[in-house]
Amino acid sequence: MLISVGSLQAQLTSFQEKETTLIFVRHAEKADDGTKDPPLNEEGVKRAEVLSKLMTENFSISAVFSTPYKRTLQTAQPLAEKIGQVVQVYNFTDPGELLNSIKEAHSGSAVLIVGHSNTTPMLVNMLLGAKKYEQLPEDEYGKYFVVQLHPDGAVTDQKLSY
Repeated sequence: MLISVGSLQAQLTSFQEKETTLIFVRHAEKADDGTKDPPLNEEGVKRAEVLSKLMTENFSISAVFSTPYKRTLQTAQPLAEKIGQVVQVYNFTDPGELLNSIKEAHSGSAVLIVGHSNTTPMLVNMLLGAKKYEQLPEDEYGKYFVVQLHPDGAVTDQKLSY
């Protein structure tokens, strides 16, 4: 009888849904080259490597998303390479659809989404259903947001530094 109860519990556990973890980060430090699409500067390249290490040590990332700009792509690339994925480029034309498609395609897993000082907190706020976070200051790098979508519908969040 104990064996069958243990077996049943193992089966029930396997049917439980896992939370979906969406990690949002602003791109790393950019070069001041006078263009609208600057690459990362040396400090930014180092920060992107630190981010990659942080993500692989703390999460099982299944996908990496980025806007189509050099600075965001270069922030996302080290992690994508480390986990054997291609950076998936998104446009910010319909943020709600973006979030829905990521949640649907990556339910139960962890995803990194690289954006900008204004779009990153905006996406987090959309998931929370409240304006909790303001636009990041132009000179602030090294913050990331972890939003967990629980199977029961609860949403939890953290703002962390790296």
